[in-house]
Amino acid sequence: MLILATEIAQIDWGTVIVQSLITLGVVFGGAGYWEYRRAKMQKKWDDESKKNGVENKIDTVAQGLVALTKTVDSMSDDLLQIKSDIELLEKANQVTVEYRETRDKRDKEALKAQEAVIDSLKGLLRERLLDNYYKCIEKGYYTMEERETYHALFECYTREPFRGNGVMHDLQPILVQLPRTAEEAATSKKKAK
Repeated sequence: MLILATEIAQIDWGTVIVQSLITLGVVFGGAGYWEYRRAKMQKKWDDESKKNGVENKIDTVAQGLVALTKTVDSMSDDLLQIKSDIELLEKANQVTVEYRETRDKRDKEALKAQEAVIDSLKGLLRERLLDNYYKCIEKGYYTMEERETYHALFECYTREPFRGNGVMHDLQPILVQLPRTAEEAATSKKKAK
């Protein structure tokens, strides 16, 4: 009969030896002695099994501790990386805050400069409108070209961003009543006399 290696490995050789010794003791007549030896050897094997079980548990715990140490070490590396990432994000946030502050300051300065340009242009438009008004009043008539120029300037003056108002609105109706040519102005003067 062939016995496979796996079957041999599964055999409890201690029990086989004890049974063989008992058989030999029975056969050869020393059953009491062999029973005593079997009990003593059984106790020794039981003690060794318990000891081996504890050692196996200790080995298992030791292996677990090694694995836990490796895990903690890897977590420490991960935590260091996270800390590094947080520091990097804090620096990036600081740079962003500084950039926004600089941008806001620059935008405020640009807005002030833009308002100054708008106020200057508004003043120039007003001056040009007044100049056209006084020129037409002095001449006594208001030509078609002057009307187109005055109207275009007035539209710009009253539109965003200038939003001009006040006296300039009152002057336009006066100009509209003036004659359109020098001949019409001369004729209306003669009629008035």
